[in-house]
Amino acid sequence: MLLLIAGITGHVGHHLARHAIAKGLTVRGLGRNPTKLDPTIKLESFVQAADYYDIPALEAAVSGVDAIIVAYMGTPELQVDGHLLLLRAAERAGVKVFHTSTWTYDFRKTRFLEHESYDPFVAFARIAELTSPIKPIYVMTGVLAEVLFSLEGRADFSPKSGGVFDPVEKCFEYYGTGDEKYQWTTEEDAARFSIELIMSEEARSGNGGYFSAWSGEHSVKEIADVYEKVRGKPISLKNMGSVEDLEKKALADRANGTPAGFWAYIGAFYQLFTINGRWVLTDENLFPNVERTSLAEFFKQSNVKTTGIA
Repeated sequence: MLLLIAGITGHVGHHLARHAIAKGLTVRGLGRNPTKLDPTIKLESFVQAADYYDIPALEAAVSGVDAIIVAYMGTPELQVDGHLLLLRAAERAGVKVFHTSTWTYDFRKTRFLEHESYDPFVAFARIAELTSPIKPIYVMTGVLAEVLFSLEGRADFSPKSGGVFDPVEKCFEYYGTGDEKYQWTTEEDAARFSIELIMSEEARSGNGGYFSAWSGEHSVKEIADVYEKVRGKPISLKNMGSVEDLEKKALADRANGTPAGFWAYIGAFYQLFTINGRWVLTDENLFPNVERTSLAEFFKQSNVKTTGIA
């Protein structure tokens, strides 16, 4: 199988490439800067694009491939425009397996205009459903662990954007009881799940669909306990109020902000829809035989940049 990984030079893209090659797949990369790719990753080829709307590059990238995994960042431009342009190129090339850049909570459980950073996912999924012969694959993993702890180069999920973990003070600022569960997945596990999925009979059928797989689920109290046992250092816990208090804060922050500036407050809505149960992944947790990283292992890993959690 010849697999195209679009956005291969990113964090998840690197993991996808390594696990695909380990599984015997031939990998082609698409990205803007080939020098950002780990040179130990041996590709069939790397197609360099000037930007996400470089049509000649997209055409060259999809030519002759059997499957595509999109590993773009979660910006609205890439989630809508970037995905659609690549999807149209895939249609013209006759590609049937198109794995989107999801690795999210279940965005189907939010309505349009309820969550700004998931609106692009909803928009793309609906447009693809209405207009494309390709049935995309969507993978739900909960929050990526590296994002939960605001590691270097990831989205900011610290309290300053409405999130929970303060990487400077090593403190969880949480709402609710502290017993509500976060379903989480490491970037590497997300890549493992996705490679396993595209190699499956179900994916090769071209029927697409929604799939769920996650590494673990823990409350902030449980996370703090595991962290202290592994690192020998405490994470402090600071209760900020009830779920209702969080909802009021999230709505007030939105009212005082602008749609284009949603990153400043969107963390509060991530936290809200997690702890009020709105986003709980209820589909089967797939691939029980695929290796999963435990929370303790995540804290121990020497290859994790620990700016946010050390």
